[in-house]
Amino acid sequence: MKLFPLLPLALLATACSGEQASPAKSSARLEGFVSAKAEPASATVLEARSGAKQGAELVVRGRVKDFVGEAAAFVLIDESLRACSDEGDPMEDSCTTPWDYCCVPSEEIAAASAMVEFRDEQGVIREPIAGLRGLDHLDTVIVRGVAEVDPAGNLVIAARSFTFTPNLKR
Repeated sequence: MKLFPLLPLALLATACSGEQASPAKSSARLEGFVSAKAEPASATVLEARSGAKQGAELVVRGRVKDFVGEAAAFVLIDESLRACSDEGDPMEDSCTTPWDYCCVPSEEIAAASAMVEFRDEQGVIREPIAGLRGLDHLDTVIVRGVAEVDPAGNLVIAARSFTFTPNLKR
C-alpha cells in the first residue's frame, strides 16, 4: 500500500499541530533501514523534485517536517526553507511547533517537499518511525531510495536506507 495520495494531505493537515515525535519502539524492520555511514553525495529536495525520473535511484538531503501517524513515513522538506526555530526567523522564540513552517506559504512548502516511505513486501510498514534512534522533526536526513513521481510532480521516495543528524535547536 502506498501513501502517495496522502502527500498533499500530510503537508497541510499537520500544520501547527503541536505534536512532537514520541519514542518509537526499536523495530528490527525499521532498524534495517538505518545506515551506519552517511551517503557521500546528495541532491536537495528541490533538485530531486525537478529532476527525478520514475524508478530512478536517488540520494536526497532535507529536514523532517512531519511524520505520518502510525506509518513508517515522513515528509522531507528542502533545507532552504526556514523553520520557525531557525535563527533570524520572526517567530524564532515564540513558535511552539517550528517544524510546521507556519511562516512559509503552503504552496512553497508543497513545492519543496517529498514523502519518504519505508516499505516491506506488504507496502508501507505500519509502525511509526518517529523517535527511532531519536529521529524527530527538523532533523537533517539523507535518504537513499527509488523515486516515484505522480502526474502533479509530487515525489515519493521508497527508502532503501537513511542517516540523520539531530537538530539541536527544536
